[in-house]
Amino acid sequence: MSSDIQDYYRNKTVFVTGGTGFMGIVLIEKFLRATEVKRIYMMVRPKAGKSIEERLTNFCQNVVFEKLRNTGVTLTDRVRVILGDCQAPKLGISDEDRKALIAEVNVVVHLAATVRFDEPLQKALNINVRGTLELLELAKEMRNLEAFVHVSSAFANCVVHSIDEKYYVNKLGIGAVKMCELADSLSTETTNKLATVLCAEYKNTYTFTKSLAEEAVLTVGRALPISIFRPAIVVPTYKEPVSGWAGNLYGPSAALYACARGVLRVMQMRSEHRAHLVPADSCASLMLAIGRETARSDQRQRLNLAPPIYNYTNDDENPLIWKQYMQTITDFGPIMPIVQMIWFPYMITVGDKWLYDILTFFYHTIPGYIIDFLLTLKGKRKRMSKLYRSIHKLTAAMEYFIVNEFAFTMDNTKSLWDSLSARDKEIFNFDIRSINWTEYLEFSLAGMRLYLGKEGPETIERARKMYKRFKILHQLLKAILTALLAFLVYFFCKIFSIL
Repeated sequence: MSSDIQDYYRNKTVFVTGGTGFMGIVLIEKFLRATEVKRIYMMVRPKAGKSIEERLTNFCQNVVFEKLRNTGVTLTDRVRVILGDCQAPKLGISDEDRKALIAEVNVVVHLAATVRFDEPLQKALNINVRGTLELLELAKEMRNLEAFVHVSSAFANCVVHSIDEKYYVNKLGIGAVKMCELADSLSTETTNKLATVLCAEYKNTYTFTKSLAEEAVLTVGRALPISIFRPAIVVPTYKEPVSGWAGNLYGPSAALYACARGVLRVMQMRSEHRAHLVPADSCASLMLAIGRETARSDQRQRLNLAPPIYNYTNDDENPLIWKQYMQTITDFGPIMPIVQMIWFPYMITVGDKWLYDILTFFYHTIPGYIIDFLLTLKGKRKRMSKLYRSIHKLTAAMEYFIVNEFAFTMDNTKSLWDSLSARDKEIFNFDIRSINWTEYLEFSLAGMRLYLGKEGPETIERARKMYKRFKILHQLLKAILTALLAFLVYFFCKIFSIL
């Protein structure tokens, strides 16, 4: 059976920004394994003292590419790195590389972004907005450009709680170009201070600048063959190329891992609300499908219609709620515990901020200082109180998005799925309704254990013994504290009765 998507990408040249990030790695692996693209140009900047060539070498050694390497494929035969940086004028790309891109590129996938919620506004603007504007101008010069996929976020427009596949630029109060001009006229310090006003409704600089980037696509990139992809929170892979692969500790994955270690015990969330999580491999398949659809749909450009948007979140027919996500530790913790646990893993979820603050004081802050005191007595470095400050900072950044309920429509995404051939649906499966969430969560915990914790199958038996010991200690501590509380209640009641 033929695949229309594979046929489209055969002998095409693709330019990817953000290719070394979590979702970028999964996307490039999918390109190389599932299509016969001629070449992938990947924009990379030097980082941590490593050149772009050294970073490419490390990139190719990632476990995600193991399946490809086992087939005898040499990644560098089809992957080329280009020196560039979203924060630099004209993306910091040399004239020679720029000419190659202009002459050869057929498809652009723009993934590069800073995803830090607390990024200073000036830096977030430079990466998420200026970088997009510069890339749009470069794309206008590309002689053979057929498709441009701009990757945004389902929460880029979090100022509304019912989000359709449309633009919400009227909520911004300023356009991308004007915002950059304003920042140019001010000092970095003044621009960063403006975040308290400009980003107030958007809750952080990330969502504000991602929404500005969407405005840039609508206005500056309107004439291009371009589409916007809005994934929800991207989490570890489901099945491709390996199950449960996570590239970093961030967001819900970090919370789940911290809970499995017995470190994170309290979270503020509405456990009955929808957990808008999407596996990275499903996102990669959808991006390839969007690219092909963008290339074949020329009616929009002829009619000067707004670039289409593809939301990608949980489907009403197959929902995942936060309670189910956090229940993973209870369901699978005894089966595949983590050797690095410091206490019995459990999770308390609360919706009210005041109650959350009280519980974190007793379940996080006090135990953190006690452990640090014991570490000091042993002559070791204190670390728990600092760790809990980092955890509380992370959970505070996530609070708005897991306490509030959001609803999304996915008409364009569903229509795109329905239009695919049976073969394309098999190779590029992004049907969120087909995900078995119980199976997925099991894969996620196993993947985090292996890829983030570096704990192989040989450690499971040892971890299970630790789990049982910590469970006994946990139950014993609960009994002691309950007895102590009962005694205190009795004691004070007796005192008051005497008085």
